[in-house]
This record gives sequence, structure tokens and C-alpha cells, in this order.
Amino acid sequence: MFKLLIAEDVKIVRETLVRAIDWNALGITLLGAAENGEEALAWVEREVPDLLLTDVGMPKMNGLELIEAVKARKPEIRCIILSGLNEFEHARQAIKLQVLDYVLKPIDPAEIMTVVARAVEGLRKEREERRGLELAEQAVKESLPNLAEVLPQEEWAGDLKKKKLVEQAIAYVKAQFARRELALSDVAASVGLSEKYTNRLFKEVTGQTINHWIIRLRMEEAARLLKDPAIRIYEICESIGYADQDHFRESFKKQFGVTPTEYRNRWL
Repeated sequence: MFKLLIAEDVKIVRETLVRAIDWNALGITLLGAAENGEEALAWVEREVPDLLLTDVGMPKMNGLELIEAVKARKPEIRCIILSGLNEFEHARQAIKLQVLDYVLKPIDPAEIMTVVARAVEGLRKEREERRGLELAEQAVKESLPNLAEVLPQEEWAGDLKKKKLVEQAIAYVKAQFARRELALSDVAASVGLSEKYTNRLFKEVTGQTINHWIIRLRMEEAARLLKDPAIRIYEICESIGYADQDHFRESFKKQFGVTPTEYRNRWL
């Protein structure tokens, strides 16, 4: 469940927001409804909400001032604005304050539910990604080597959690690269995140996509095996996950600048 705080000075609107919407069905725990910005800010100090639904025009502290103060204290709080048409110009300032959404009055409970449901889905994805990073970091601490042993220092980028996650993905790729059907989806599943997010983090840290890493490891293994004349090239091709020798030859030449046969001849 995610926690939501309402800030609205008009009593009938405030009561409608509280009573006309099934917050529980949205996965929301309603902390309460403040009558003005100052009261809402004091509430945030006592119990931090995940979402703030606030009117713009309020006494003592208006909605935009409230959001600015909240963001200064708790930048992780997501904010949604309620506003009348005559206050629409405030949308420009709201964008600067990274407001999540903007709902015009008169309020429509169905529209509020749609906007909040969308916000909850975004929060849920963020929470899952954070949890995935935490689990990956824990797994790395327990069983994997330091990333410095896997990546050259100049290829490092990003924060420690990202590096640890990529370290786990690299370990999986190193163990599975010879499997013909190995794909990005397998690597993403091994770290518990989406394919797009995993690949983006991987490239941010290593400078390469996961598919490029798989090909790189396969070609390095092929080069090692080619030094042994007793192993036939088609056997090497199959052992590193390639079904097509022409495809293998093209990938190898792209990596090393020579064909597998030319590379082998250097060691004979």
C-alpha cells in the first residue's frame, strides 16, 4: 500500500475526495486531508506520504509553495495538483517542480482515480526496481567477485548498486554464453528486472550492450580453442553456441579482423 495526503481548503471538495473515492481499491492508504498548505507540510514532517494531492489556491501557503517546500524536505514524494481553469497558468511552474500530474476542477472522482492509479503503477515499478537492485547487491556480496576483477577501471560508470547489478549479469553471461538460445531476456530474468532496464544499466557501466558482451565472450573462447589444431572449426562453432559456420566466421572476423582459419594459421 502507498500513502497519500490530501491538501484542499474547500470543505466540500475535501470531503468529496475523502469519501467518494475507494482509495483502498487503488492500493492507497489515505493519511488524511489537510485544510491548507501549512497543515499539510506539518503532516509531511510527521508521516511521509508517497503521494501528495494538493489544491493550488489555498490560504497561508498555496499548493505550489507547499510542493516546493515538500520537495526540499522529501524529494521522493510524488505530487499531483488540483486547480481551477483560472489557475491553469500555474502549470508552467508545476512543470519546473516536477509535478506528476495536473487535474482541473470541478473534480471528477473517476478522473482522480485514473490519475492516482497511474501514479501508483509508476511507484510500484520504482519499488520493484529498487528491490531488484537490493537483492542483486545482496547476492553479489554473498557470492560474486569484485567488479574490478571483471571490468577494466576505465569502463566503470554509475553508482555502486548499478555496478553490482551488472556484475551479477556478467557472471550469468560468463556461465551461459555457450548456450545457443541465450538471449537478453534470460540475462534480465537472472537479475529480476526488465530487459530494457537491464540492458540500459549494462551499457551504462560497460559501454556495451548485453548482446555485444555475449558475442565478445564467444569470440574470445573461439580464439582460445583455435590455438589447438586438434579441435575442428565446426566443433568450435558449435561449442560456443553458433549453428551457422558462416555467421560464426563473420562474427569472428569482425572481432579480430581475420577469419577463424587465418587466425589458426598464425599458431601452426
